[in-house]
Amino acid sequence: MTSNENQVPENPPTEEENQTPGNRAFRIVCMTFCLAVTVLFLWVWHHQTQFNDHYRKATFLMRNGEAEQAIEAYQKAIKNKTRTIFFTKEPSVYNNLGQAHLYAEEYAEAIANFERVIKMAPDIVEGYINLTTAYLRQDLPADARTSCLHALETFPKTALLHYNLACAYALEGESQKAVASLTQAVNLNPELKAFAQQEDALKGIVPKLP
Repeated sequence: MTSNENQVPENPPTEEENQTPGNRAFRIVCMTFCLAVTVLFLWVWHHQTQFNDHYRKATFLMRNGEAEQAIEAYQKAIKNKTRTIFFTKEPSVYNNLGQAHLYAEEYAEAIANFERVIKMAPDIVEGYINLTTAYLRQDLPADARTSCLHALETFPKTALLHYNLACAYALEGESQKAVASLTQAVNLNPELKAFAQQEDALKGIVPKLP
């Protein structure tokens, strides 16, 4: 007759029964965290994909001159971009939206978007160029002049800023200053002289260039 001391229990305790309450809680926390990360990743991925799709569509529409439809597509892109949580800043889409508004002659909306671009990316010159262009299109030469002078403190070698400053001075009747600014613009980019010859504000300034 064998001893009971050497007998193996018929129903050994399961792994779950061996776990302490602390271990169970830790596993639950880990599983919850992994699930949350997965859901978050899918959320961000979905809206980033939607952003990319609307952005490409809007760019295509702008190339075809369909500004109003492009504006709608850019706005949808921005809406999805704001939902990506960690990657919400995208200056280029606001810049392109501003250009679409500019094309549609919706100057106030264009200016608002270019100002947003500058706020998001103050080290990128395109925002300043487009903002001053929008001011000129809206017949606000004083605002264009102020913005150009401010931007030139940071980007002194940007030909288009000097060009827009020349336009602003010309519209304000400051022909001498317009000549000086246009001269700097042409020195930096000689091709701008041909554009100036077609610019109503600068037609009378071009002959005065040295």
